[in-house]
Amino acid sequence: MGEVVTAERLEAGRSMRTRAVLVEAALGRLRTDGSFTAEQVAADAGVSVATIYNRFPGGRDGLLATAFDSALHRVAEAYSGPLTADHLLDHGLEVTMRTMVDRLAEVFTDEALVFRAALARLSESRAIRDTYRHHEAVARAANRRFIELGQAAGRIATGSPDEFADLLLVVGQGVNNPVLLGASNRDPLCARITAALVAVLSPETSR
Repeated sequence: MGEVVTAERLEAGRSMRTRAVLVEAALGRLRTDGSFTAEQVAADAGVSVATIYNRFPGGRDGLLATAFDSALHRVAEAYSGPLTADHLLDHGLEVTMRTMVDRLAEVFTDEALVFRAALARLSESRAIRDTYRHHEAVARAANRRFIELGQAAGRIATGSPDEFADLLLVVGQGVNNPVLLGASNRDPLCARITAALVAVLSPETSR
């Protein structure tokens, strides 16, 4: 029994490593070319095309969804760093919002072609839609928690936590815009976005 379990674990480990290599190969193609074929990724990863279909339900779309998931995790990390009660208390609302905007702009710039490829398939691929909706739900819940803690500490205006959470989500998604990301100097626009968020969320607003 122990030998069977060990063999199964070894196979599972190999499968996970192969998936990781394929995802990195797909991300490399997306970040460079904005697209990929199963044949290209298989060649880059040193495996057969059949391996992609074995490792990812949905084949190319399944691989694209997993690569998109990786990019969305980077977006989540950009959010999660500044949107904490500790960061808000230590640095204040304006710095917290500006840090969020700057980090999102950096990640969206790095992953622009990944997002473009995935969002182009959003209406056609359930796997990509499910990935997007999952991360959106997680972000909304995290935003709501941040708002509630900020309100409890008197650092965020009174109002609907759900509405404020959705505001952060919509503005955060809006940072992924070529007008901002392609600007030779994005600092003035990032400052305006920050000021708009502070104007709505500042406790001074509800006084």
